[in-house]
Amino acid sequence: MEALSIQHYALDTAEKNLLTIDSLTLNQGERVFIIGDNGAGKTSFLKTIIGESTDYSGFLQVHGDIAYVPQIKSASPQSGGERAMSYLKEALQARPSLLILDEPSSYLDHANRDWLINQLKRYRGTLLVVSHDRYLINQLSQKIWLLEHQTIKIYHGNYDDYQRSRQLEEDKQLRAFLEYRRKTNQLKKSLTRKKVQANKMAVKKKSVSRSDWKTNSFAGSYDSQAKAMAKAAKAMENRLTRMKEVNRPHKKAWAKLKKDPNEGALPNTLLHLQEGTLTRDYQLLFDYPDIVIRSHSRIAIIGRNKTGKSSFLDQLAAQALSGFYAQNLRITYFKQDQADLEPDQTAVELISRQSNQDRVTILNYLAMMGIDYDKANQKVAILSGGERVRLALVAALLTDHQLLILDEPTTYLDLVAIEALESCLIDYPAALLLVSHDLAFVNKVATEIYEVKDHHLIAYHFED
Repeated sequence: MEALSIQHYALDTAEKNLLTIDSLTLNQGERVFIIGDNGAGKTSFLKTIIGESTDYSGFLQVHGDIAYVPQIKSASPQSGGERAMSYLKEALQARPSLLILDEPSSYLDHANRDWLINQLKRYRGTLLVVSHDRYLINQLSQKIWLLEHQTIKIYHGNYDDYQRSRQLEEDKQLRAFLEYRRKTNQLKKSLTRKKVQANKMAVKKKSVSRSDWKTNSFAGSYDSQAKAMAKAAKAMENRLTRMKEVNRPHKKAWAKLKKDPNEGALPNTLLHLQEGTLTRDYQLLFDYPDIVIRSHSRIAIIGRNKTGKSSFLDQLAAQALSGFYAQNLRITYFKQDQADLEPDQTAVELISRQSNQDRVTILNYLAMMGIDYDKANQKVAILSGGERVRLALVAALLTDHQLLILDEPTTYLDLVAIEALESCLIDYPAALLLVSHDLAFVNKVATEIYEVKDHHLIAYHFED
């Protein structure tokens, strides 16, 4: 039986069409995840399903009752996590036939995320979730709805299955593109030859006498051959025109960062923290061992909310923890709640004033974080809150430093941007220390992982 039926559906804003659906069905008991770029219309789509918005045309029918948990915005991980858990528990206790969740794990630590996964596995109703959490999707998804190019494309399985399907599609498109290019090049060469031959036939050759030319011309020899050549050339032109263009698969790639010409040889050891304790308001948060951060370290810290991870980053960035710090150590620290940006500057201007990277590289990084060329040249004041956070992240990435510290960098990123950021950080030319609840992101980027557990900072190992 159907839990949701949609036909001839169009979702529009004043500026553009967000989504068009000919026919779409969500069956009872299915677990479906919706993914897509920021701004693709995922939340707007959910609001039409729950009846909060009627800005659409077409047929949309829900069979049964709904519980909806909206996306939490403008919150710290601590307060956001508490609010998310409260809303999720309330929705699950209602036992609706259709449970709709919008980015439910954005502020959950990994323990609460595991709790949510277990609860949703036990849930017997229909599940529809917007999420950029690959771990959550892999654990629960039976089907993925991709919002792309103002339509929905369906993939079966979890996120890993989706990635494999997308790779197969890209491979198929690349083969089609190469074949298209081969055929068009071949036709263009043949067309050029035919045109040359036709032109030669239409002009009297010096080696042919005037009387022979007239005789053959009257007989139709040269004239008919020239016309045949011209006709063949025209047929080839028509074939080229009719051939459906095949585009090369679009691959996003980070521009290579330019090294600071004034940067000398980096010290191997940037800092060496001595074993110590972290406190706040005379309360113990956790104790920590000796920690060495070298010039190409990739260190991540995970743990429950309110355990002191951000406080640890604050004090380390301020070089307030006991230990050795390299002379003139340059640290850049990205925090979501401190994304104070000059409102009258454009995104490009803001970054250019603190980075030695060229304009092309700056635009490339902004685009990878979902800030296109037009927005990159708008005043910061016009950007949304999420766009400002992403701008602050790009500014941090492109600032000249030896150690980059990131506190929950993926919260406002869509899946494309998260995977692009992973690629960037794997080859990043500075040391990296980050805090994140996104275990898939941590596992991809970090080579050393610590966990705050029972007031201790200890080495963490992923289970196989």
